[in-house]
Amino acid sequence: EKRALARRLARVNPEALQRLAEWRLKRTPEQAAPLKEALARIRSACGGPLDAADPARVAELEALARKLGLETNPAVTFDEILFIRRRAGRYLPQNWQSNSVLPKNGHDNTLCALRVRGAGAGTVREILTPPNGAFIGDLDLHWDGDRLLYSSVGASNAWHVFELKLADGSARQVSRDNEPEVNHYDACYLPDGRILFCCTALKYAVPCVNGSTPVANLFRMNADGSGMEILASDQEHSWCPTMLPDGRVLYLRWEYTDLPHANSRMLFTCNPDGTNQRAFYGSNSFWPNGIFYARPVPGNPMQFLGVVTGHHGHARKGELVLFDATLGTEEAEGAVQRIPGFGKKVEPVVRDQLANGSWPLYLHPCPLDDTTYLVAMQPDDKSRMGLYLVDRFDNALLLAEDPGADL
Repeated sequence: EKRALARRLARVNPEALQRLAEWRLKRTPEQAAPLKEALARIRSACGGPLDAADPARVAELEALARKLGLETNPAVTFDEILFIRRRAGRYLPQNWQSNSVLPKNGHDNTLCALRVRGAGAGTVREILTPPNGAFIGDLDLHWDGDRLLYSSVGASNAWHVFELKLADGSARQVSRDNEPEVNHYDACYLPDGRILFCCTALKYAVPCVNGSTPVANLFRMNADGSGMEILASDQEHSWCPTMLPDGRVLYLRWEYTDLPHANSRMLFTCNPDGTNQRAFYGSNSFWPNGIFYARPVPGNPMQFLGVVTGHHGHARKGELVLFDATLGTEEAEGAVQRIPGFGKKVEPVVRDQLANGSWPLYLHPCPLDDTTYLVAMQPDDKSRMGLYLVDRFDNALLLAEDPGADL
């Protein structure tokens, strides 16, 4: 009980909660009455340090955090979120790798839905467990919310792109069966109905590991898997493609030739047909080493949230940073804020194992608006990855955690 209360104490930040309430008064003046009441209660609770001798005050602040961050937050327009629960399996490639180096089986993982508010809040329902312990990941929800793409193992024991219909739970392999050495994964829907994905069909490989890591480039295909065509032919990987609000595709591209390869993962954009490929953030920069899982802030194609991490060290996990490319595109010019880090300047630290020793660690950020972000977060080295709502004011609201699994 003492350990549980200590963890609760560590998550409560009265000053951050006060900043959120004051900002909400400006953003949602129609909620002025309840917000003013909440703000008065927060200010009252800020009258001294929180400690284990006052669990009632901790509980009150937790309730206020949930109300402000989730229940009355205009950015939260949904009742359920989709997530992967993974109890076993090495599911993160190193930062110079892609999915094809991961074990295809041996993963105790399930696609689930968590109800976050309304009747039954906190309940989890299982949607899909792949057969034979196969991997499931790289989720991309369609704009209609009725289906999603994911990566798993299919024909010829190769990696493939699958589509799942959420209404009935039926799944189908989308990508065609080329041959065992050709892997397809990490896909996203395109506005014209086609699908963009990463594929190792060119059979390039990373030089510094003696060809043991196949390189994935950008391809696209029709919704039924036909018409596969190459969009880019680069020596090194392209990762994490996602659509921007203005119709471009945002992705992370690794350069290698005549560059310090530990510091040369740059965000690029291109049109959905592969034309107009150009640098977006990080060109001519030693920081950040890479920005994985970058996602745009809704309504603003120049603002994005991403996981900043190193070359060696943590696999994909790293610090959460909000960027605005209108402020600059090199080093930390466009780094608006590290989360948490309210009021602090983002320093462009140049280091190979950039995120080692930094807590919390993040994966798969999903911006809901310019302030609220749904994330997978590991608070410290004694915790598993859990699901959180975090914001620019340094609040971190726990949605779900499992001591025996990463979420």
